[in-house]
Amino acid sequence: MRQQLFSHLDDLLLPAKLLKRAGDDARTALNAHLVMKTDVVEHDDDYTVTAELPGYDKDALTVKYADHVLTIRAKQAADTTDRDDDGRVLHRERFADDLTRRFYFKNVLKDQIQAHYDAGLLTVTLPKKVTDETSKIEIQ
Repeated sequence: MRQQLFSHLDDLLLPAKLLKRAGDDARTALNAHLVMKTDVVEHDDDYTVTAELPGYDKDALTVKYADHVLTIRAKQAADTTDRDDDGRVLHRERFADDLTRRFYFKNVLKDQIQAHYDAGLLTVTLPKKVTDETSKIEIQ
């Protein structure tokens, strides 16, 4: 009987767990858009993505390109101490978070993508593939 009760309790908690996870995912996405300010610029021969990531170490950043999607991820370890060197922490606004942004780009030379991180700015350059215009015939 007791095991059946706990089994039903788990069934009741599942929607709450799903809602909490959805809320956490929404908060992470919103924080990523608010914290990781990003500019995307198209040039004739490449795309340039510049993202503000102040306070992040270079090792905490991951840049991936797969299936026409550029993914920028910044992960910062949580500081769980309730005290600093002089005493208690009374107010905390700086928190650890996992930020992820995704951008869609077609016709990119995947092996030639470059990323540089300096002074809190991540710059990713995505060279474009040369389009084959042999099928287009100019009319004289």
